[in-house]
Amino acid sequence: MTTRRLFVALFIIALLAMAARETLDPDMWWHLRAGEAIWEQGIPQQDLFSFTVPHHEWVTHEWLSQAFMWGVYQLAGLSGLMVVFALLITWTFWLVYRVSAGRPFLAAFVVLLAASTSAIVWGARPQIFNLLFAAAFIHIIERWKSGEWKNPILLALPLLMIVWANLHSGYLLGVAILTVYAVGDAIEHFSFQRSAFSIQRSTRLLFAITTASFFVSALNPSGAALWIYPFLTLGSPSMQAYIQEWRSPDFHLAMFWPFGVMMALGVTSWLWSRQRPSWTELLLFGGTAAAGLISARNIPIFAIVAAPIISRHWLNAATGTRAYALLSGEKPEPNLPAIMRTVNWAVFVLAFLAAGVWTAGKALENEAAIAEVYPVTAVDFIEEAGLTDTRIYNSYNWGGYLIWRGLPVFVDGRADVYGDDFLFEYRQTFDVTANWRGPLDKYDVGYVLMERGSPLTVILAASDDWDEIYADPIAQLFARTSDETP
Repeated sequence: MTTRRLFVALFIIALLAMAARETLDPDMWWHLRAGEAIWEQGIPQQDLFSFTVPHHEWVTHEWLSQAFMWGVYQLAGLSGLMVVFALLITWTFWLVYRVSAGRPFLAAFVVLLAASTSAIVWGARPQIFNLLFAAAFIHIIERWKSGEWKNPILLALPLLMIVWANLHSGYLLGVAILTVYAVGDAIEHFSFQRSAFSIQRSTRLLFAITTASFFVSALNPSGAALWIYPFLTLGSPSMQAYIQEWRSPDFHLAMFWPFGVMMALGVTSWLWSRQRPSWTELLLFGGTAAAGLISARNIPIFAIVAAPIISRHWLNAATGTRAYALLSGEKPEPNLPAIMRTVNWAVFVLAFLAAGVWTAGKALENEAAIAEVYPVTAVDFIEEAGLTDTRIYNSYNWGGYLIWRGLPVFVDGRADVYGDDFLFEYRQTFDVTANWRGPLDKYDVGYVLMERGSPLTVILAASDDWDEIYADPIAQLFARTSDETP
């Protein structure tokens, strides 16, 4: 094995090890139960899991992801789900790497930084398909623009769009990417008087593929209504106010620092590069960076879009220097003696085994990790006490887990199903406002299950109307006093 191949292998192993993490996403639990319902009953049209809004419409825009997740779980359990999504993440950034200049060394560095930037949303969740399909779109377009692939490859994009539109409502990102490439090419043509027929034709082809991709996205259970759905989500005041990943990144937190580094690397690469950034690059980089600054959940998209741009311009900046041959991958690799090739193989095997042990360790620790985040023993108590049919006011973050355990919930992570009015009503109690008792009485709540030490539990502990009937380091459970009726 050559040193360069060893480096690429270690790069892939590093991606896989980074992506292997416990199944702790709060929405994963209800996604699994939704997948189970889809396999057994078909795609639901109304809420199945709450006692508060069972009549509300449920636009199951992630139905194919949920069916996929349930299928994986049935075959391999939570550990299998963890491994499969780690492989999807690795595949995503391999696609980004393949269209990044300066392979293997420069490209690997930039893509690993991009992976670290996007890691804030990693887990067993449908959003990972957004990253994968965004990377696939960038991959196909970049290889087509470079001349490596011919025009027919663009026909794959509308076909991918049909699948994407059934995996997640973020499919419009694909349309946006195509639009930016088409508009960027058009601006380049008109700005610099490029009259070559091939450029004009390629721009028209991009616009045609963009249009086709938009219209075929209506081939989903919700039809053309799904064109509007993402905008309703983006415009939800309650989601913007209360869901953390919809907020702007807080750069006091270390997890957002790679995002800042990537933005800085991109801007400085343009300053040092001998080639000006194209309009397409400016629109892609600037647009996704702005989106990431507005909402943290958009940061991974920036990472995928920006990595090829950054590597391309830093490689261009190295033109004429001694480092260029190495960074570009053009430096001839010396013939290694047999002993060195054997050493390289040994390093590869050790790294592969280490990654396997690391992933197996994550799988073995998964149940313990879940118990540190979710009210596992509290729900055990509820089941043993025969309280599963009693209405519970629960933490928003735990709603998905309660659904997984078969409890009807007050609220869970499907904010779009509950609607703004209900979520604001929910927060009346959660935030301990003047009318905090109102929602508990209105929905005939008999028990409250919240994180230990939360403001609501402090109020309930001081109230004569509620008794603490269970507590552990994770959760507290309160019941109405025997003579208190809503």
